[in-house]
Amino acid sequence: MFSLTKLSELARDPSASGRKSLITTLTDLFVSSRDDRDEQISLLFGDIVLKVLGQLEEETRIILAKRVCREKDAPNELMVKLASDKIDVAEPVLEHSPVLTSEDLVTIASSASMDHLGAIAGRKSVDKSVTEVLVDRGDSKVLSKVANNQGAEFADASFLKLVEKARSDEAIQAALIDRSDLPDEAGRALLPFLTSELKNRVSALGADSTLVQLMAERAATEVAARTQKLDEAREQSNAMIKDVIAKKTKVDDAVTAFARADRTAELGMLLAKLSGLPSAAVSQLLFSTSDKPLIIVCKANGVTTEAFKDILTMRARRLRLGGSELNSAIQRYAALSEAGAMRSLQAIKQGGSSFGLTSS
Repeated sequence: MFSLTKLSELARDPSASGRKSLITTLTDLFVSSRDDRDEQISLLFGDIVLKVLGQLEEETRIILAKRVCREKDAPNELMVKLASDKIDVAEPVLEHSPVLTSEDLVTIASSASMDHLGAIAGRKSVDKSVTEVLVDRGDSKVLSKVANNQGAEFADASFLKLVEKARSDEAIQAALIDRSDLPDEAGRALLPFLTSELKNRVSALGADSTLVQLMAERAATEVAARTQKLDEAREQSNAMIKDVIAKKTKVDDAVTAFARADRTAELGMLLAKLSGLPSAAVSQLLFSTSDKPLIIVCKANGVTTEAFKDILTMRARRLRLGGSELNSAIQRYAALSEAGAMRSLQAIKQGGSSFGLTSS
């Protein structure tokens, strides 16, 4: 039973054990009066404990924090003091105290250690003003914890900043993909750097998932972009070929552009149109074992030795030709006259099968 006389005696004992006994007795009084606790008891408890708090050993402060951390009527000033203490004291209060306001938590989080921020990140609910500070200051461990906390609320700007910090941190990425409140903008920013494993996890979330929808949207956009790029490249190639035929562009410029970009279809089409041969047949010549027909076609159409080297380099990559084979081909190309090549081209056009040509 509560005794003012005993409490007065404990208050006059300046020893460490006396302080501990005083706090234990006061805490017992405070906790046991939960059902019929009045404001006077709360004020008395807070006033006395605050006066001696700085004189209490850490062990006593830890016990005190654990016993009162969930009390909804605990004095706010005391709980703020405990929450700002060393992490062993502060942790239960930061994680559980219903007395701490968002303003209290923002103030503490603005200068406290990562351990303190981690404790705040684990609260049952964390509002946007608090998560903003956690995202600004938190390390990877804090950010992963708050991102995993479904009771934590984020402003859109905080989500975007969290996504940016997750760029090289798979743990944060993994936490973010499970959030149902991830806004579209943050989701679009997150998708490009997810690992294959995490993308597979996203795919398994179901059609209702925002990230699944965004992934499908991104895939469709990429396909459309690639298609558009291919269409544009095809149009540019066709325009270049027409300009070569009309002698508005040098044949060497087109040959070099196509060969260096490994655009074999366009190169075959160019040489075919210049030669009056089927495109499919000329495309076969580009990578046939014998380079004789290719040398004839290129020489007959005025391709210089320098531009022909680009074609040979393209062939070498595909056929894995060595330097001696390339040098030999260059020498044969230089030795053939354009007039001789034109005569041979006529022979190809008249009896192309003897050179391995087909029109299919």
